[in-house]
Amino acid sequence: MKRTLSVVVLLLLGIAVVLGAERLDRARSDAQAMADVSRQLDDRALRLQADLRALQDLNGQLAGALAAEPGAEDGPFSRMAPRMAQERPDIRSIVFVRKLRIERVYPIAGNEPILGLDYSLRPQFMAKITHMIRHRVPVIDGSTRLVQTGRTGLIFRMPIFDAAQGDDRDYRGMTALTVDLEETLRRAGLLGAEAGFDVAIRSREAAQPLYGLFGDGRLFEQPHAAAVIELPDAVWELAAVPKKGLADDFARAWLIRGGGAAVTLVLVLAVLYRSGGWRCPRPGRRDGLASLRTLLLAATLAPMPLMVGLAGWLVFTASIEAVQDLERGQVDELADQLKNKVVDFFEVPRAAATFNVGQVQSGLVGLDQREALLRSFLLQLRQQPLLTLLSVGTAEGGYLAAGRPPTGAEHSLHVLQADPGDGGVLRVDRVGDDNRRSTSVAGSGSLRFDPRKQPWFESAVRTDTLGWYSAGRYAFHHQDNFFEGMGMGMSVALRGEDGRLAGVLRADVALSQISRFLHAEMSRTGGIAFLAESGGALLASSGLEPVYRLEGDETRRVSADQSEAEGTRLLGARILQSGLSQGRQALSFEGRRFLARWQSIQLPDGPRLIIALALPESRYAEPAERALNRIGLLILGFWMVGVVTALLAAWWLSRPLLSLSRWAEALAEGAGHDSPSVRSPVREIVVLADALDRMASRQRSHARDLERQVAERTQALVEANQRLVGLSLTDGLTGLANRRHFDEVLAREGDRSRRERRPMSLLMLDVDWFKSYNDQYGHPAGDVVLCQVARVLLESVRRPGDLAARYGGEEFAVILPGLDVEAARNLAGQIRARVEALAIPHAHGLSGRVTISIGVAEMDLDDAHAAETLVGQADAALYRAKDNGRNRVEAARAASAPLAAEPS
Repeated sequence: MKRTLSVVVLLLLGIAVVLGAERLDRARSDAQAMADVSRQLDDRALRLQADLRALQDLNGQLAGALAAEPGAEDGPFSRMAPRMAQERPDIRSIVFVRKLRIERVYPIAGNEPILGLDYSLRPQFMAKITHMIRHRVPVIDGSTRLVQTGRTGLIFRMPIFDAAQGDDRDYRGMTALTVDLEETLRRAGLLGAEAGFDVAIRSREAAQPLYGLFGDGRLFEQPHAAAVIELPDAVWELAAVPKKGLADDFARAWLIRGGGAAVTLVLVLAVLYRSGGWRCPRPGRRDGLASLRTLLLAATLAPMPLMVGLAGWLVFTASIEAVQDLERGQVDELADQLKNKVVDFFEVPRAAATFNVGQVQSGLVGLDQREALLRSFLLQLRQQPLLTLLSVGTAEGGYLAAGRPPTGAEHSLHVLQADPGDGGVLRVDRVGDDNRRSTSVAGSGSLRFDPRKQPWFESAVRTDTLGWYSAGRYAFHHQDNFFEGMGMGMSVALRGEDGRLAGVLRADVALSQISRFLHAEMSRTGGIAFLAESGGALLASSGLEPVYRLEGDETRRVSADQSEAEGTRLLGARILQSGLSQGRQALSFEGRRFLARWQSIQLPDGPRLIIALALPESRYAEPAERALNRIGLLILGFWMVGVVTALLAAWWLSRPLLSLSRWAEALAEGAGHDSPSVRSPVREIVVLADALDRMASRQRSHARDLERQVAERTQALVEANQRLVGLSLTDGLTGLANRRHFDEVLAREGDRSRRERRPMSLLMLDVDWFKSYNDQYGHPAGDVVLCQVARVLLESVRRPGDLAARYGGEEFAVILPGLDVEAARNLAGQIRARVEALAIPHAHGLSGRVTISIGVAEMDLDDAHAAETLVGQADAALYRAKDNGRNRVEAARAASAPLAAEPS
């Protein structure tokens, strides 16, 4: 027992040392790999910075050349653009923009969609352009997708002014280079085969949140090598980590494991040797290295704890990493899906506003064409169900809008109209499918509405470009909560040819739609999600809790950290405390743990929003923990069972073998023959071989011959018996049971039916005019008819216990245990009909085809000789069927009342 305990302790120590050494080696390898990546990243970040400056210089040269020839920009542009594109293959387009409209582009092929593009209707670019014009500095815009490839692109912009100094009115236009960011990174060595790392880039700009430019932003959330590139209007942050597998040296890991196992085994053998596990061999005889018990214990117990321990540790670490990766992956995937949905949602008002501005500017519709404008609004609302309002407010205070109520059961389209001539009274009418006004909304006409005092109107006049206005409560609600809720959208000032304000166009979406969408998504996962402004004010929530409160006539916004929902309140407070625009945290509420993720959404030239969600860890962690606990218990159980089994096996095998070896040794000593030369580490096997090999050698050859002969004879006998049994029970022609088998089954089933007091019936069948058929068509054709009748019987009689047999000649019989005479007669009728349906030609038969006649009888359960009597009754019924015209079924007559025959 003491020796076994020492072995177990040594094995456990060996496992601990191997695991510790492997962890230290992995940490050293990871640190070395990270240091190598850091050195490479610093060098290639400098190359990238130089590359970006070279592109900026090229753009500056083009802008300088165009500035020197006002009104004649085509000449220098045509000379320089092809040379620049040839010099830098990563350039995808070179453009000259006059004011805010693209006038020239090179190359034209592939860039046709951007010709004539008006940046004033593209708010996603206007923030950078406005900064460039106001500060007279070049800018780099990374928020674009290449038209040619759909990949991330950079736009280098350089302004052109008519005067060296002055105000914004001197602005003539700009030049812009669009480059493929991936190609630029490849030129700098940050991508491709030579880069032994994965890289991600994000940009930090003044008064703007961080946003990702390239790669997986999650690299910034784990240990990474970092580098910084300073640009004129932004700072780029780079993160790099070694590619998966490059830092893992599997050969070293297995070398450590193998070395540890070898050292542990040597120490175990040393302990066994010092504790007397091996005996010294006696002089003058061959002996094994050790006893069988010792070797079994050493071979079984030595590697088992090491292998089980390593397996358990690997399973544990892999399971934990898999669960964490799964949780993060699921949260990130759902967060990205929600973000994309919200981005698409806010694309609706931008697209609608841009379309309607284009309609007005192209003259297809005017502010004075109210009915045409209204029809256009209604058509767009029907085509885009996410739109809530399309409206126009005029400079005189007039208002025309089409929309749908964002809440409540009524979702029909409405027209809202206020004329300054009527004192600005707002009228609201429902609209039918034919776009005609039907009924007025109750309570409308009591509210005076002046669009010029609304935030969306004031914002558009102030900025004079298409832009976002702040989220707010709809201004035309009343006692029936018509249009109750908050909306957000884009508005743009419309000016005449003289530059005077004509009105403001507005496209709006109700934020309650986002709440309903988040509620539907989170109800499937058990999590929470909300959308808020960067300052924390709620816009939408999956809990459908209020995002604003009414205090008298004032609307007070609800901040996320003051929400009625506990989860939203806790997560909102964490986000505000962190001060980060994106991140992840674990939090607990409602007695559960959640994994939270939030990220920012920067609306083009608009506000920054925060989309946040938290999913319960129990969806993934609890099942994984249960599985891990089961695996751990299973491993421990296998180990304990293995140890106990090894001890029992060693004791069980060694004890009888030791006794047998002593007997064999005594027996061998009396024979006087030398023992054969046998090499084995087991002493008992060597002794047993010395004693028994002499006897075994004389019997081995004879036993092999005898066994072979017995096996051959036995196999031949089995095959013969199988053939005899088959021949004795089966009819050779039809494959049905033969008469002998029929008699045995009839007697057996008859006895069982009388014991169990359950009915049994018998069918006797005969082919009509079969002798005439043989005479007419020949005996081979007659055999074919018998086989076809047999096949019908086999297909019709399928119950366990039923038996179809060839009774003799053209006569057949069917035993039907469990069926009374009525059920048997019905089955007989089916068989008769199926045979007739074969339509086998028979010149002497009824209707010119082969038919059968059937007699049916039910066994008398009180008759001791009922089985023998049953055959006679069924045969008599069969002959009665023949006497009555054949091709029919007749049942044996009972003593009380005869059964009617089944008609042919």
